[in-house]
Amino acid sequence: MRPSRLRLLVATVVAAVVAAMVSGVLAVAHAAVGCQVTYAVTSQWTGGFTANVSLTNLGDPISTWALTWSFGAGQQVTQAWGATISQNGSQVTARNASYNGSLATNAATGFGFNGSWNNTGNPAPSGFALNGVTCTGQPTVSPTVSPTVTPTVTPTSGPGQANSMGFIGCSMAENVAQGYVAVGGRRMWGPYGTGGLVVQSWTDPDSSAWQKFDQQVSRFGRPTAVWVQICVFNANATYDEVKRLIANARRHAAPGATIFITGQPLYDAGQTCFLAGANGPQLTDSLARQAAADPTQNVTYSGSFRLRSDEVADGCHANAAGQQSLGRQALTFWG
Repeated sequence: MRPSRLRLLVATVVAAVVAAMVSGVLAVAHAAVGCQVTYAVTSQWTGGFTANVSLTNLGDPISTWALTWSFGAGQQVTQAWGATISQNGSQVTARNASYNGSLATNAATGFGFNGSWNNTGNPAPSGFALNGVTCTGQPTVSPTVSPTVTPTVTPTSGPGQANSMGFIGCSMAENVAQGYVAVGGRRMWGPYGTGGLVVQSWTDPDSSAWQKFDQQVSRFGRPTAVWVQICVFNANATYDEVKRLIANARRHAAPGATIFITGQPLYDAGQTCFLAGANGPQLTDSLARQAAADPTQNVTYSGSFRLRSDEVADGCHANAAGQQSLGRQALTFWG
């Protein structure tokens, strides 16, 4: 009798353990993964071109990313910013920089590169994949043992409320937005993939840049304030173009919205941003001050953002410490 009872007890314990294990397996949560990519050739010349890539994480938050794609016409990447890019034949891999690896759900970042082409065809690449998952524009589900729950953001457009302040600019504005979110800022939108969108990207009120802006509007409502960051490649922008940016910001924002304006961050003496060109940041700051002094524009100059030499990652963009510094400056400007 005792051996039988012992066997019965062992069987009961084993069954309980198996049930617990099965229950644990069934209780494993699922993580959403997914991405959306926008690829645009912003300029092209004999033998060369410049392209900007915007990446939006549609899945659960990630701390690092690698975006892969395939060129179809022999294009070769020759220089990159905002990401580290390697290429093997037609296959290309872009890995995050030190300052833009963390992407929350629906957060976006951007990077750009110069490349060469055959002067015959320069089609957009195909087969974009984020961390090995094909970018379809929709999130998919995969199992994970450590799920992350992302809170739902309630859209709002009231003055001073969360996500009530929009912004336009380039990757330097993205740096500010990333740092602003990191230090607890709530009023301004987080990064949404403005990447290499310089002044000329925003002068047409119906451009793809403003379409990105309007996607944010559909999530949060028309903003009651907009920060206009003047951003240039090779010190190329005019005051007439800046006035068009301001007019377009009013068109896309809520009626009577407050318009803030700044230039790109200024650097320590001797620091040059290879994208903006010599004195590019100073030019943008001067244009912002000019707009604020123009009574016909009715805009507010918030001040100049600044990056110290030890806060710069690649000669232009902010590293992790620089992002937080920019975020704190934004909190001082706008709360």
